[in-house]
Amino acid sequence: MIKREHIKQAIDAISMRNKEIGYSLDEMLGMGLINIASGQIESAGDESFHFFFEGRRVLVNRVLFFQEGTAPIEQGLLIKYGELVKRQEIQERGGSPDYPAALKEIHEAGLRMAVLHEIDYAIERIEKGQKPDNGSVKGRDQSLIDMIERIKSEDTALSIQETSLDPPFLYKGVLSGSAAFFMCFPFCMGSLMQVADLNLEFFSVRFVLNCLLRGVERNLQACVVQDRIVGLVFLSLKEQFLRRSLEIKYIATQRGKAEVAPDSSSGPPRGVGTFLVAGVWMLARNEMQNRADIVLDAEVGARGFYETIGFESRGFSGFVLGKPRPYLLQALLGMARNSPDLRQSAVVEIARIIKRHVKGLRKKPSTEKDLSERKAMIECVRECLMPDSRHEFMDAAIQGLLKYSRKIMESEDLLRYASELKANRVKNHVHTAGASHQG
Repeated sequence: MIKREHIKQAIDAISMRNKEIGYSLDEMLGMGLINIASGQIESAGDESFHFFFEGRRVLVNRVLFFQEGTAPIEQGLLIKYGELVKRQEIQERGGSPDYPAALKEIHEAGLRMAVLHEIDYAIERIEKGQKPDNGSVKGRDQSLIDMIERIKSEDTALSIQETSLDPPFLYKGVLSGSAAFFMCFPFCMGSLMQVADLNLEFFSVRFVLNCLLRGVERNLQACVVQDRIVGLVFLSLKEQFLRRSLEIKYIATQRGKAEVAPDSSSGPPRGVGTFLVAGVWMLARNEMQNRADIVLDAEVGARGFYETIGFESRGFSGFVLGKPRPYLLQALLGMARNSPDLRQSAVVEIARIIKRHVKGLRKKPSTEKDLSERKAMIECVRECLMPDSRHEFMDAAIQGLLKYSRKIMESEDLLRYASELKANRVKNHVHTAGASHQG
C-alpha cells in the first residue's frame, strides 16, 4: 500500500528536477490536500494502489510501484498537478467554457506535464553519461538530446499514416473490426502522453524513454488501433547453449486500466495480447535470419491465456511457444493477408498449422473451451477460403476439408461457402478429388 513517506519521497524526487512544482506539492501534502486513505487495505487481487489528490483517488500501478519505486507516484502527482494548473487557468479566463472540451484540455495538460518532466529527467541522465546497452556513444548523445527536445515542442496527437509510401508499421491486422498495427514504438509527444494515461504494468513513461537512452528502442513494440496505443511488448534476444530465443520480457494490454479520458468513446478492443504475440511470431519467422524460439516467464494469473494461444510450460514459470492454437492462428492470418512480402518459409509454416488444425476438426468438442476454439478455427478456415487468400493457405484448408469431409461436420458448408465465393482453386480441388474417387 502507499504510505505517506512514499508520497514524500516522490515529491522530493520531483523537487530535485523542478523546485517550483516540488514546493507546491509539498505544501499540498502538508495541508492534507494530498493524502493516503486512512486504513486503506489492498487485497491481493487489486491491480493498483492509490492515494488522494484534492479528494480524488489517483491510481498507482502495483507492478510499476514494485518495479520502479516512487516513479509511478511521481507520474500521478505530476498529472494531477498539471490538471490543477490548467483548471485554474481556465477559471481565470472567465465565461462559460465548453465543458467536454475543457475536461479534455485539462486532462491533456496533466499528461503533458508528466511527460515533459520525464523528458527533462531523461536529458539529465544523458548529460550525466548514461550509456546505451551496446556501448556506442560517439556523436549519439547530442543527436538523442536534439530528438527528445523536438518531442517537447510537439503539439499533435499520434497519427498512423497507413497510405504513406513507407508505412510506419511492421504488420497490419484487424481487432474488433478496426485496422490494428504492430509497430516499433512511435516516439512522439502524443504516444508518450498515451503511455502516461494507460498506466500499464511495466511500461511507465520513464521505462519507455529509458529504452531510447539504452539504444533498445526497437525492442519495444506497440499495438495501435485507431491511433490509440492499446498494448505494448518489450523483447529481448537470448542465446544459450547455441540456441537462440526471442524472449517476451514484458507484455501488457489496456484492458480498461487507464482512467477514462474525457474524450474516450469506446473501450479497448478484444484480442490485443494475442495480436502482440502474433506480431512477435512474425518477427521471429519473417525478420530474423535464424529461427528462434519464442519464450517468456509468466505470472500465475496469465498462464491460462498463454496456454490458450499455444505456449507450453517449460520449468516452474517458463513458457515456450509451441504450435500456435486457433486464436493465435487467426491473428497470424490477418497479418499475413496484409504482408505481401512475407518470407516463403513463414508462409509454409502457417500452412502447416492450418493443416494440423483442420485435421483437428474431426474431433467433436466436449467442453466450452473446445467449442470456442472450434469456432475460432472455423473462422480461420473461412479466412483461408477467401478469393484473395494466399493459395498455400487455401490449398491447406481445402485439402483438409476434402480429406476429412466425412468426419468434419462443417466441411460441406465450408466448401459450399468457398464455391459461392467463386474460388477456382476450390473447384479444381473438388474435381481432382472426384477423379481420384472414380479411379
